[in-house]
Amino acid sequence: MLSSETRHAVLLPPCVLSPGLQAERKPGIHWGYPFVELLMEHGANPVFLPCPESSFGGYDKGLQRGKHGIDYYKGTEGYEGYCVRLAEQWAEMILDMQTGGFDFICILGVEHSPTCAVSYMYSHKGMLKRAGMFYEALLRELNGRGMKVPWIGINRTHPQKALKALEMRLSGRD
Repeated sequence: MLSSETRHAVLLPPCVLSPGLQAERKPGIHWGYPFVELLMEHGANPVFLPCPESSFGGYDKGLQRGKHGIDYYKGTEGYEGYCVRLAEQWAEMILDMQTGGFDFICILGVEHSPTCAVSYMYSHKGMLKRAGMFYEALLRELNGRGMKVPWIGINRTHPQKALKALEMRLSGRD
């Protein structure tokens, strides 16, 4: 359990708790619930980041989107700028929250997402080692403000490695 004197928090994409925001929804037990349960067990606050893919151009269109890769989003007029603007806004909010007493333990991302990947994503050219568009902009904005927060990428098919990494961070054993 984390110290009760500090407000500990983990930043995460909303699809961890809300599978309906994903472009590709798979039936059955949702992969993200164990992450939220782990945060609750340790007394950490989940702080949900925005979903640029769902909100770009309005939720009515975004929630109906198909599964697309990085090339699609890089070629979508205005999307990269939208990610940058969201990253700027959120970096300011995160910094304000930190000044207000929050201790950010880490940021969770979803690997293979063209927007929220931490380290890996699919493209029509194969696997790329890079962050998603929004997370890349958010990392740049946080670093530019002198804030260093560890990142953990979740592989939705095999989330155990990320769960273990989060457990280590929450337990202070990393």
